[in-house]
Amino acid sequence: MLWKFSLGQNRIKKHLTYLLENNQVPHAQLFTSVSGYGNLTIGLDFALQLLKPNGASKELKTLSECCQHPNLHFIYPVVKRGTEKIVFSSDYIREWYAFLDNTPYGNYIDWFESINVGNKQGAIGVAEIEKLHKSLYLKAFDGGNKVCVIWGIEKMNEASSNAFLKLLEEPPENTYFILLSESTEYVLPTVLSRCQEISLGPIEEEEMIGLIPDIQEDRVHILRQSEGNFRTLKLLQEENQNKDHEALLVNGLRSAFKAKGNKKVVIDLMDWSNDLASLGREKQKAFLKFGIQFFRDAFLKNYTLDELVHFKSETGFDLKKLAPYVHSGNIQELIKLFEDHHYYVQRNSNAKMMFAEMAFQLTRLINTPAA
Repeated sequence: MLWKFSLGQNRIKKHLTYLLENNQVPHAQLFTSVSGYGNLTIGLDFALQLLKPNGASKELKTLSECCQHPNLHFIYPVVKRGTEKIVFSSDYIREWYAFLDNTPYGNYIDWFESINVGNKQGAIGVAEIEKLHKSLYLKAFDGGNKVCVIWGIEKMNEASSNAFLKLLEEPPENTYFILLSESTEYVLPTVLSRCQEISLGPIEEEEMIGLIPDIQEDRVHILRQSEGNFRTLKLLQEENQNKDHEALLVNGLRSAFKAKGNKKVVIDLMDWSNDLASLGREKQKAFLKFGIQFFRDAFLKNYTLDELVHFKSETGFDLKKLAPYVHSGNIQELIKLFEDHHYYVQRNSNAKMMFAEMAFQLTRLINTPAA
């Protein structure tokens, strides 16, 4: 069996190979992992095997070329470009094929940036599922299997989830569903119950180390920081991992320190919160995730647990100077502050009000003296 486009995950590949060789593939499988672990590439490699490609298709070199199969259907989150009432995944198919070739380990942020949607959040609507229902009940090309790959199943709303559930309950003959998600938290439980879920862990280190050139400095350090995440590894190699997030957070912290007892600095805090509010929602969520890890590393640094610290500044910021201010008296609240606001972003809260409140809470917490 040829796993042409996916890196590592050898245990999962062995299991999937067994299912294929013994004709035990369930009609619906859910691959769950952060994008950098490769759920999309594993899912597509598996889908291509289910389609039993002929000799000609094996000669195709790129992922997008291989995926242009008449029996392979794609669903992924999209947004309206302008005034249209309904938008479908097929409206973005050129961008999707480019995404597969350029960023196969990319996440939703990468996808939304590639289609230039600004502050809009992509979704999978009920009209998309209704269209899919009609397509899958058509006769397959050459009488083979049909495969539907849904990337971002957690982006379905309640209506589209229920419509898709009906399709899962009565699937067309010789049809397989490859569902891909970063988290099952927002997936309808009844949909989950009809899928065989496969959770992908970090990519094996022996697979990752070979991707780091021998001339690259700190190969082992980069490998450890990537934590088995191919997307993170690429960003680290480009030496701009979270550079913007770091600069933005440090700027906010400096204003927060100065704001204690200085009302004039409140204006700086409001400017900072407005900068956050102006970001797209996916970028807001990425920033908040960065903040969570940032404060954890500062806390570990404060307690001289340097071997557990992953932070490496891209702006020249010295974490040692911040570390004494992140301690047992405020670390839990700091983490909770960023986790709560990550949740609020997902729930489409008012960005300006939300980040203004966060700025004041950050000021209070970072100025809390150690016990």
